[in-house]
Amino acid sequence: MQDKQKISLCLTVVIGLLALTGCSQGKAVQLANEIHFPVNGISGVTISYDEEPITFYESENDELIIKEYMTENKRSYYAKVEQSSNSIEIHEGGKPLLKSGFSRYIEVYLPASYRDNLTVTTTDGDIDLTEMKAGLHSLKIDSTAGTVQLGDVEAKEVALSSTSGTLDVGDLCADTIRIDSTSGSVSCKRLDGDVTYTTTSGNAEIASAVGSGKYTANNSGELHVVYTEVTGDVSFFNKNDSIQVTLPPELEFEFDATTKNGSISTSFSSMLSSDGRTTHGTVGDNPTVTVYVETKNGNIEVNQ
Repeated sequence: MQDKQKISLCLTVVIGLLALTGCSQGKAVQLANEIHFPVNGISGVTISYDEEPITFYESENDELIIKEYMTENKRSYYAKVEQSSNSIEIHEGGKPLLKSGFSRYIEVYLPASYRDNLTVTTTDGDIDLTEMKAGLHSLKIDSTAGTVQLGDVEAKEVALSSTSGTLDVGDLCADTIRIDSTSGSVSCKRLDGDVTYTTTSGNAEIASAVGSGKYTANNSGELHVVYTEVTGDVSFFNKNDSIQVTLPPELEFEFDATTKNGSISTSFSSMLSSDGRTTHGTVGDNPTVTVYVETKNGNIEVNQ
């Protein structure tokens, strides 16, 4: 008899949980919370969520506006805010114990007049800045597995980091650009600045680069980089995969390429000499920069 009562109680609990989940799944996402901040005197804005998508728009006034859309409206789910005299920090609020059926996404409206520091972090959430033109002192974005999309960004310093997500960059111009990826892919329409790119096993596709840079694939991941203008030294290292580089046709440079188990191919081989595993030489009469390329187990292809 007791066993039947226990089974009946368990069934009742399960049915109740399923009913709650079903109700939650049927709810529409609606605007639940809206926060306004004047940005006069603010030099740092930090926005941090977990798996929630964050989309940026240009504000129509001089206020930073955060809009939180949720399937369930509870004050405990609202963003946590920490504000000092010169900084604003927005962190995600709570969530229901049973998250099945609960969803939330964030809209951020940033004034065009804001020109200081912006930091955005997520775990699995996507970050989208394609709907606004950002002009900042510094931009730092860190995503574990989400997709990061940038449109037109100009800053003094930019740092983008992803573990396994995708970095999709449009037109990015900065004095210093740092891109770190563990296994996620990186694609860039245009990079302008001094670039430091590091990955463990992700692929990188740079359609147009201007400036200087150091590109490192510590294990694998293809490196495809097209430079339309080179203003400083550039170097490329890939341990176990290929490197393809295109240089401006008018560039004059010192060239050095080394591979252990791969091949070296260039469009200017008549100007080079080979010494064992190393190919080196001078392209042009007045070289202004150095181009260095190295693989352990990958092929090298450099063209002008």
